[in-house]
Amino acid sequence: MAYICEEELKSVYFGLEQRLLALGFEPEIALIRDYLLKIQIREKDVPLGKLIIDYSPKRQSWNLRKDSDMAEEQFSRITGLLGVIPDNKPKSNPGKKKTQNGDKFEYDVKTLYHAFVDGSFIDGCTGYGAVILKGNDVVAELSGKVDSSEAFDSRQVAGEIRAVIEVLEWCKEQNIHEITIFYDFQNIGKWATGEFRTNTPMTQAYKEYIDNSDVKITWVKVESHTGIEFNERADALAKNGARR
Repeated sequence: MAYICEEELKSVYFGLEQRLLALGFEPEIALIRDYLLKIQIREKDVPLGKLIIDYSPKRQSWNLRKDSDMAEEQFSRITGLLGVIPDNKPKSNPGKKKTQNGDKFEYDVKTLYHAFVDGSFIDGCTGYGAVILKGNDVVAELSGKVDSSEAFDSRQVAGEIRAVIEVLEWCKEQNIHEITIFYDFQNIGKWATGEFRTNTPMTQAYKEYIDNSDVKITWVKVESHTGIEFNERADALAKNGARR
């Protein structure tokens, strides 16, 4: 399954790869998803963390920022050697206002409970993460590893699916019948609502689970890695799950 702007991201990566190799670094693609590619950087076999390439099809441009596992001084050193001016500032600000507008993430949740979900694929392992809130208060954080052959084959998608299922299982345990789910991988919502056809056993089982759930879901798509606090937290929990 191809990701949005995958070819553009790979083209940028291969250009950076040669420059990084010439500088003595050991780059490797760690993850690809819609509009985003992560590069694992090593130096003399020592992991330095990951660089993130964000691609904008509208502007046909890209920027470079660091992942949470890379120290600021290493990021500054690497980008300085590359001669790249990074854009490492959050692109949006998590608010508790009324709309999702422009570069700011502002929302008005109609349900008492809402959750942010994410999946991650690191070094051949898939993890899931979710943050559940009641109003403005975090009431649960979910994280774990997905162990199955399908998880490996589908990379982080199995984690995205598992995160939603874990949130709904939590709702059942807490006798909660309605929740808003914020997600950044668009297929998660579109498979659930039937807008995208499910054509694998994993996605078909996911759709069946959603259809049979007693929890009413309001789906809200957000942009990934744009500084939305709880979406970033869900991403970190998914990474932790994959590393277990």
